[in-house]
Amino acid sequence: MAEDYGPVYGSKNSEIGIPSIGYLDWYVPRLEEKRPHNLSFSGMQYDWDVKNIMKDSIYQVANQHLGNLRDPRVNISIREKIDINRIVICNGATQGLHIALCAALAKNENKNVTIAVESPCYAPLVQSPQLFNHHVININRRQPENNHGFWRIDKQQWLEAIRKCAILMISPILNPSGWDYHPEDRNWIVDTCKKNDVIIIADEVYSDSKRNHEDYVPFHQLGDNCISINSLTKIYSLGTLRFGWIIASPQIAEQARRAFITLGGIMGSPTLRIADSVFPHLDNVLHKVEEYRQKNLPLLRSLLEKFNITWNEPPYGIFGSFRLPYGINSMKFIDDECKEYGVLLVPCNMFDDGFDDWVRIAWSIEPKLFQEAVINLEKALNLAISKKTSE
Repeated sequence: MAEDYGPVYGSKNSEIGIPSIGYLDWYVPRLEEKRPHNLSFSGMQYDWDVKNIMKDSIYQVANQHLGNLRDPRVNISIREKIDINRIVICNGATQGLHIALCAALAKNENKNVTIAVESPCYAPLVQSPQLFNHHVININRRQPENNHGFWRIDKQQWLEAIRKCAILMISPILNPSGWDYHPEDRNWIVDTCKKNDVIIIADEVYSDSKRNHEDYVPFHQLGDNCISINSLTKIYSLGTLRFGWIIASPQIAEQARRAFITLGGIMGSPTLRIADSVFPHLDNVLHKVEEYRQKNLPLLRSLLEKFNITWNEPPYGIFGSFRLPYGINSMKFIDDECKEYGVLLVPCNMFDDGFDDWVRIAWSIEPKLFQEAVINLEKALNLAISKKTSE
């Protein structure tokens, strides 16, 4: 199953063309079922009152933005405390990955570049480089042996990969575990890439979940070879807006700006106007993230304790993962027992091989809805265990 739905590494196969994003092939039909207890969300579920925030300016969303709207980079420049020339606006983080790749490759004289991508991960991170016919190799962040604490790197494996590649693509907040790098590993990765002249592209769409933690360090702060990608989608619950940004050195940012103009032209006026209105209110969502953690996580902990399930709770963020008991297959569980009780989770084999009995669960919904979902997840687990133990 993992081979059908997980990321595809290697080089583009001329026989099959561009690989499909198997995760979405699986997930979208299940979303369309509209199961009432959705614990599969990859982003925060926050009810933005855009009309109240924008007031009368909402009637201008169809107007041209040129000449009467401030540079959209200003909000990011203020929020991140960086020079505006380091910022490039784009249509969401996925497009940002493509543009960052173009910028990182712009001055590389080699036609065939090897790109290392961290695993587990979301498939577009792996498969985007294959659109450019580049070879992709994987390097792993490994789960802790005692299932507690940081997922760590094997420095020897990473060193061998870094020496082979020109670009390293990573997701600091690891999907599906929800854990960020151990500071020692993060610093080692940055230093080793600098020594080997490797550009780092960091997909940081979940990193703002720990923005108020003392160990919050976006990669764009760590060196001119580091590119950060972020958006209003995952943590800020504005995926429909398709507003993202890239932060890099001024030289790389200029290449990214040219790439965006080539691929996307200019940003849409409605997107820019709404984004400009909501930026002053982003911290409201971060407060809600913490509120949901405080109210929802005790319910999840209690549920898992009932089934003697040990889980590695991340100290920040909106999702985590755990292993199902008795070797229950996660995809079968979600399509059978969970469906019977209206629950939707994400099977972790979507992100890497070897996770056939793992599920990702999100606590990013309103507490009353989360409580109802947990009650029904308990029923689904009881049913699945009953079937398994009676075999």
